[in-house]
Amino acid sequence: MKEVSVIFPAKDEEKFIAHSVKTAKKAKNVREIILVDGGSVDNTPAIAKKLGAKVIFQSILKYPGKGVAMRDGYYYSTKDIIVFLDADIKNLTPDFINKLIEPILKGETDFVKGTFGRKSGRVTELVAKPLLRIFYPELSYLSQPLSGEIAGTSEAFSKVNWELGWGVDIGIVLDIYKAGFKIKEENLGFKDHDMKPLPMLTEMAYEVAQTIIRRATQDGKISESKGEELLAKYIEESKTQKYEEDEEM
Repeated sequence: MKEVSVIFPAKDEEKFIAHSVKTAKKAKNVREIILVDGGSVDNTPAIAKKLGAKVIFQSILKYPGKGVAMRDGYYYSTKDIIVFLDADIKNLTPDFINKLIEPILKGETDFVKGTFGRKSGRVTELVAKPLLRIFYPELSYLSQPLSGEIAGTSEAFSKVNWELGWGVDIGIVLDIYKAGFKIKEENLGFKDHDMKPLPMLTEMAYEVAQTIIRRATQDGKISESKGEELLAKYIEESKTQKYEEDEEM
């Protein structure tokens, strides 16, 4: 039976990390829990370590550093299947994790993207989905391509060219798809966690656009000059686009 590593990128999550680690321990086939700490000034690393998680510290302390944390967690993982989860999911249950890994355990797919029973955010609807339809229409079926709750085989993640910031989620999808692995979405129900602040959404929009356009340029789908023009357009739009305060990506 394949074993599972659960990885939590985290910074200053002492309110939630105990629940997250304890819950992950109860999920099917989980044999390793890794906390990648991004420079916490609270007790997040100590709490996770006391509960038996392997604690590592982000190799590059930068903002945004989500991609760095995910890359570092992957490099330190030792199991067949890897799950990435936010550390602040208030309603996390073992079934949440089980739904992510079950299709992989059954051999149905190599990579699972979690979706949720809520409307996608504007970064998804106004940036990610339109660019995917243009350059990677085969992936336009993905309802929430930017969701951060994912699972995949270690082999699939080995093909990822890790983006260091907010572009990491869409970069993972594109790299795993281009490497020929099967991708599936799985509805995980409702996710209760702290929402992203407004300024962060504008930055996310730019980095998501940059990541997709960069991949499209590398794949010969658009010239470098045209790619720069298109990205400049998204930069200008991100300056004027009004995102909602309580919005997800």
